[in-house]
Amino acid sequence: MEKWNELCYILSENLPSNTSEQLFELKVVQAFEKLGWSQFNNEIVVRKSIQLGASNRIVPDLILKSKDKGNLFVVEVKKPSLEINNSTYKGQLSSFMAITRVELGILIGNKLQLFLDGKFFNENGIVLIDEIEFKRDSEKGLKFVQLFSKENYNRENIENHAQEKIQKLKEIEDFKRLKNQLLSKNYNEKIIDYLKTELLKEYNEKTIEKVLKVLDVKIENKNKIVPVENYQKSRTKRYNSVENFNEFTGKLPIGKYVRKTFNELVKNNLIDRNEIERLQRADYSKMTFDIQFPFLAKENSTYYERVRYWKNPYQINGEIFYVTSQWYEVPANNDRPYYEEWLKKMKE
Repeated sequence: MEKWNELCYILSENLPSNTSEQLFELKVVQAFEKLGWSQFNNEIVVRKSIQLGASNRIVPDLILKSKDKGNLFVVEVKKPSLEINNSTYKGQLSSFMAITRVELGILIGNKLQLFLDGKFFNENGIVLIDEIEFKRDSEKGLKFVQLFSKENYNRENIENHAQEKIQKLKEIEDFKRLKNQLLSKNYNEKIIDYLKTELLKEYNEKTIEKVLKVLDVKIENKNKIVPVENYQKSRTKRYNSVENFNEFTGKLPIGKYVRKTFNELVKNNLIDRNEIERLQRADYSKMTFDIQFPFLAKENSTYYERVRYWKNPYQINGEIFYVTSQWYEVPANNDRPYYEEWLKKMKE
């Protein structure tokens, strides 16, 4: 873990806020030398100009190589003040990987992203297999050191790591797809047909039909929420003291609930810096809340769109953030259980 913590110091903690891309590139070279690679021995090749056709050239930032195996992977460096979740940067890295004929690429800026050639997953282009923030004592950071130290470097180990990551993402997507399938009207009809078939072994069809007419057979979320569109616009005096209080469930609508509880977390300093960083990631927000946009976004973020974030920002650790407004609680798409589970963890 000490080696990863040292990389965090070099690539994040000890950098001035206005670090240029050129200076950061030198720091990245220093970091790989800490992992055993040597620029002196031509294992780290900096800004090698590669001829393309008669008049064009490309210049990858770094190429890591060995004497016996040639090019191993490429590294594209971006200024730390930039958000690297950018399709342009991914496209650049993909081009460099193709030209240098390597299957692995690393994008380094305000965090570190690992990409592998899509052929390993029957996909086109390159595939993001991991994203690592520069935070001390990170298990993902420790894994990076283990995989990319010169003495341990082995492409097969990286491929196995990638397969594990992709499998986890697939399991998450399969869970959501199956859940939506079971909640669908079409599957509800299949359940009833199955019940009829089983019941016919003991009862006649006429009796079964009569019973099913007085019963409601269906699968639904354990946390049953009245859909947003069904909330009554008019409120009784009983709930006038709480704006838009839901008379049917005794709960605030999901949007107001998120704003109210998140404000309490911020006010009581219950969210650490690591979590603030994670909440700005689209993949983490999808996995944690089942939402389509990062939970938090800065105004200059590539994800920020005024129509998808509430207009009133939060000030956290001296920085301004906006919270996504894209929350739903309908039978086929209920974000409340995900948010409540996360909220519980933040309060522990």
